[in-house]
Amino acid sequence: MDKSPSTPSTIDVSLKKSLAASTGAMITSLFVTPLDVAKVRLQAQQLNPRAKTVTPTSCLPTCKSRSFSRFAPASTTSSSSCLVCYRSLSVQCASTRRLHGTVDALRFVFRTEGLRGLFAGLPPTLMLAIPSTVLYYTSYDHLVHEGMRMFPDLSPVVPLIAGASARIVAATIVSPLELVRTRMQNGKEKHMLSILRRSVRDHGFSSLARGLPATLARDVPFSAIYWTCYEQFKRILATRPEFESRPIHQSFAAGACAGMIAATLTTPFDVVKTLQQVDGGSKPQQTTFQMLRQLVATHGWSATMTGLTARLSKIAPSCAIMISTYEVGKLYLRVE
Repeated sequence: MDKSPSTPSTIDVSLKKSLAASTGAMITSLFVTPLDVAKVRLQAQQLNPRAKTVTPTSCLPTCKSRSFSRFAPASTTSSSSCLVCYRSLSVQCASTRRLHGTVDALRFVFRTEGLRGLFAGLPPTLMLAIPSTVLYYTSYDHLVHEGMRMFPDLSPVVPLIAGASARIVAATIVSPLELVRTRMQNGKEKHMLSILRRSVRDHGFSSLARGLPATLARDVPFSAIYWTCYEQFKRILATRPEFESRPIHQSFAAGACAGMIAATLTTPFDVVKTLQQVDGGSKPQQTTFQMLRQLVATHGWSATMTGLTARLSKIAPSCAIMISTYEVGKLYLRVE
């Protein structure tokens, strides 16, 4: 009898936290999707054969449009095949042009595919972000609260364990949507349902978890590092006069700094996850560490940090926006 009054309150708190997390997830997804597209395109290039430089004149038998010179650079890097892609008024020579950095990737995608290309994969991103973020943040809050209550002497490691545990559950549940999003952002497949159907038809239901080991190898350490750094940075900032009475500013700054550290340390696993998911099952699946070794042997250590600038440009603001929006939502809805 004593528990009946508290049950609606518990449900109400969970719903309010879910609403706060959902709002943060939507705002963050809209902001970072173009940067995620750039990161995926840069990382996916590791699967392509070594490119060679060609000039537009070498494509003249195929590229006959007078407007080609207006849209193509004087020197274009592509694979041996030279394709023409008409998108509105733009004409590009070779859809596999080598990209050089985040800005080049963003510019190229916008010029050849428009805003739709920059926001490729947004539907699965939203479908992925909302449930995974709600599950992740509410689970973390609950685990930290219970961990601090039950094991006060272990308070420094409670955020690490809680963050890792919450991420394992969230990443595993949304793995099929992560696969769909990555393939859409690579620019070669456009429709969610067709990607899912083709994967199941060609490789069975287990293919929907393709890249999950690398995702866990990336996200579990990321969460452990992120939450440990976040809680420490927030405590430090709370003692500084300029942040002392501004908890939202504390969350924003601590989230950005913690996100940058965690993203840098886990980027090699992000590269492997992308390569596994865009490959589409054309070759036997390698383990995460086998693929890392092959990547280093073929392209050098620098290849393991491909897309780092785009990843940091995405992770730092997204972590800051997400955590501060979540905290603002909890304050507005009056939940702890």
